[in-house]
Amino acid sequence: WLMYKDRYKSVVSGDEIYFALKKSKSKNKNKKVLFGDSVGRQLFDCKKEHDSLNSLASNQSISMAGQYILFRQYLEAGNEVDTAYFLMRPFTFKNNLDQVYSYHYFLKPFYNDEYRPYLSEAVISQVEKLPYYRFCRYPPILTSNWAPDFHPPDSSAYTFLSPVSVEYLKKIKALAAEKKVSLVFLPTPVSDEYRNELAHIQKTEISSNGLEDIFSGYFEKINMLPDSLFSDHSHLVHPEEYSSFYRKNYLNL
Repeated sequence: WLMYKDRYKSVVSGDEIYFALKKSKSKNKNKKVLFGDSVGRQLFDCKKEHDSLNSLASNQSISMAGQYILFRQYLEAGNEVDTAYFLMRPFTFKNNLDQVYSYHYFLKPFYNDEYRPYLSEAVISQVEKLPYYRFCRYPPILTSNWAPDFHPPDSSAYTFLSPVSVEYLKKIKALAAEKKVSLVFLPTPVSDEYRNELAHIQKTEISSNGLEDIFSGYFEKINMLPDSLFSDHSHLVHPEEYSSFYRKNYLNL
C-alpha cells in the first residue's frame, strides 16, 4: 500500500527530501531559487511560497551531492534562474556521507537508477561502507524509517569541507557558470556553543580547492546567537523572527 503511487514519500521521516525532489522537476516562474539544510528550511520552508523565491531547502543529510542533484534537476526542468542561494550551517559542509543519517536520508531517496548517473566514484565508495546498502530499496526498508546501526568516524582530516562536499561544490560551481547563474552561499544563525569550533575551521580548505569565490563573505555573515534560542543547539525556536532579516538583507525580497 505504501509503495503504491509512492505513498511512503509523504509519511516517512525526511519527507521534505522527496517533496524537494518532486518540486525540482516542476517549472516555476521565479528567477531566484534557494537550497538548504534543515535550518535553512526552517527559515524558508520548501512546502511554502516565498514571494519571488522558490525554496527547495531540505536536510543536511543529503550532502552536497544531493544538493547538486536538486540544483541540476531544477535547471534541467527548464527553469530560468538568475540567482541560486545555498543557505546552510557551516557544519553541513563536513558531511561526507558517513553519518548515522546517511542510510535513510541519502541512500533511500538518491541511491537508485534515476540518480545513479550523478553519483561519483567517491560517493559510491562512501555508500558501500554503510551496512546493508544493497537493501535500501527493499520495500519494507524503503517505506519505513529503519536504518542500520552505524558508527561514524570519531575524527576526520578536515575541519570544514569534506571530500564529497569539495567534489560537488565544484560541480555546482561549474553548472552555475555554464547556465550563467549567480551563486550565493549564506550561513544560517549558529549557537554561541559552537564559537570555538568555528574558530578552528581551516580556511585553507577553501582556498586550496579553488572555492574562495563562492565562500567570499560567508563567515563574516554568521550570526552568533545564545544557545537558549535553539531547540537542540542547531534548530531555531522561532525561525520566523530571522526569516525577515534574510529577506531584507540578503535575498532582496
